[in-house]
Amino acid sequence: MTGEERERIEDALDARLAELVRTRTAMLRSGDGLRGSELADVDQHLADGATDLYEEELEETERLVLDAEERRIDEARRALADGIYGTCRNCGQAIPRGRLEAVPEAVRCLDCQRHFDGYQRQRARVS
Repeated sequence: MTGEERERIEDALDARLAELVRTRTAMLRSGDGLRGSELADVDQHLADGATDLYEEELEETERLVLDAEERRIDEARRALADGIYGTCRNCGQAIPRGRLEAVPEAVRCLDCQRHFDGYQRQRARVS
């Protein structure tokens, strides 16, 4: 890998991380609303409580997704530093350039990523 390619990859990872930070900041701002204010403690209709619970769960899910994305960016940075960026961490095959351009934080080829995601979903159902 040339220095120019490495710099391009680092820039792509930096841009993706900056996008995550902007998204997280926007989520925090939008969640400030009435939560924690005096009006939040006023008795509400049961359906309002259900809506609040749904929104809290949705925010938590979004936070988990962003945390996972940030971990993938860190993994890609480590792979870059170790000289193995672009190699699937599961099967050892080269990750196609098109995938890396679309998802610079990818550490698995598409087939291995599908298997990994399926395994994670099955584990989540069992827990």
